[in-house]
Amino acid sequence: MKKSLSFFLGLVLATNLFSFTLAPVTFAANDQVGQLIKNQLQPVEEIYGSQDVRAETFSEAIAKIIKIVLGFLGILFLVLILYAGFNWMTSAGNEERITTAKKTMVAATIGVAIVLAAYIITYFVIDQLMVATTNHGLPS
Repeated sequence: MKKSLSFFLGLVLATNLFSFTLAPVTFAANDQVGQLIKNQLQPVEEIYGSQDVRAETFSEAIAKIIKIVLGFLGILFLVLILYAGFNWMTSAGNEERITTAKKTMVAATIGVAIVLAAYIITYFVIDQLMVATTNHGLPS
């Protein structure tokens, strides 16, 4: 009984998730997405004027937020490396503190490598999607 109930609930959940993905695909197939965005931006454009209202504004804002977060992660990496270096230099030959400092440096380096790899992969995927849908990629 529990297996069939969990299977049924999983099927209902999967069906609901799949149904939410059908609407954008249907609109994209009919090329109505651009018109819907323009219709939704029309009241804002009437208030602020056409110079401030663009369809790219949201994506540009997200890109700026991502760049700010990456900047903070870079600062965090620098602080961790400085902290580990300070611990290493003040360890006075204590092997435990040296080992802890080395582990902190390795963990910080691995963390920044993962973040940069995620950024590079995301940029590549979004750029290829932009090329496939609009025939031009992201600005460099």
